[in-house]
Amino acid sequence: MLCGAALANASTALGGASVDLTELRAVQGVLVAVATPLLLMGANLREIVRGAGPLLPGFAVGSLGTLAGAFIGVSLLGDGLADALGALAGAAGSDPSAGLAPHVEVAGVSAALAAKNIGGGFNFVAVAESAGVSSPAVALALAADNIAALVYFPLNSYLAGPSLNAKQEGSEFQGGPQIADYSSAEELTLALAVSLAIVVAVSGSGAGGNTIAVASAATIALATASPRTFEPLRAPGATLARVLLGLFFASAGLAGGRVAGIDPGALIYVGALLLVIYAAHIGAVALAQVTLNMTPLNAAIVSNAAVGGPATAAALASAKGADPTPAVLVGNLGNAAATFLALAALPALCAAAGVG
Repeated sequence: MLCGAALANASTALGGASVDLTELRAVQGVLVAVATPLLLMGANLREIVRGAGPLLPGFAVGSLGTLAGAFIGVSLLGDGLADALGALAGAAGSDPSAGLAPHVEVAGVSAALAAKNIGGGFNFVAVAESAGVSSPAVALALAADNIAALVYFPLNSYLAGPSLNAKQEGSEFQGGPQIADYSSAEELTLALAVSLAIVVAVSGSGAGGNTIAVASAATIALATASPRTFEPLRAPGATLARVLLGLFFASAGLAGGRVAGIDPGALIYVGALLLVIYAAHIGAVALAQVTLNMTPLNAAIVSNAAVGGPATAAALASAKGADPTPAVLVGNLGNAAATFLALAALPALCAAAGVG
């Protein structure tokens, strides 16, 4: 994303042609739509509930805290965010009449950031696409969230407490699904074909602007109903999804235009929104730790799974000498649920932003 933004700014400075955002947005929509089923091919809800059961109540409380933080942040900062995002669109050379009204964009950005901090970057992208958030706002929000993560993850590791004892460390990788690092060309092709079939079927069903959400639901249902069919597609699906989302993030930086040269006030307002979201999330997880009698490590894993996703949660569990399997499973649940939760909260966020 940084390279794309740098290229866009260099091209503008040298008098180069501007990027056609209409066509680029269409390509971004295809990338996200195809990546959605690929990322969810391992989202077997029965396996998640069975393997991550003790962590699920804490995860639910933390997710509600994230949504509450988004609502509070928009209620407090809505007008300032609207002004900042409106100025961002003008600085990036966008036609204000062609995009969302500023207050509607505030709600979309806040919903996308809530999804990111319940599931992961994929959920941010899915909600931003569904809500029609502009490319400059996507680039700015992702940049702000990346900065916030530099503070969050060290804090999360500290709150997790010391590593477990050596006896527990020796059993940290026993049990649980293992995902291969290598996928053959045939496996990659099959995963892509299944993803395309799901997206085409959903698109033809009249889902309209809800294609990504419906494709997510369809993939989760299929992975849960027929895990033996979809389990072999988990690793190649994740590999292809990383490639497609990498292309999306690069294009988000490119389409963001002159984000690096705008008034830093826009970044400050989005940063303030994130501060409220993170504070509410951490507060909710702390409450869950006390009321549900969770260990500091389990509370930190739940929070990490929401904010970072399965990979970072598993890394935290492993580093502390715990079995990473429940962390992976609860992270997968976040990926499966975050898009729906954020889109369900979108009307309330619109009301908080002052959208009539």
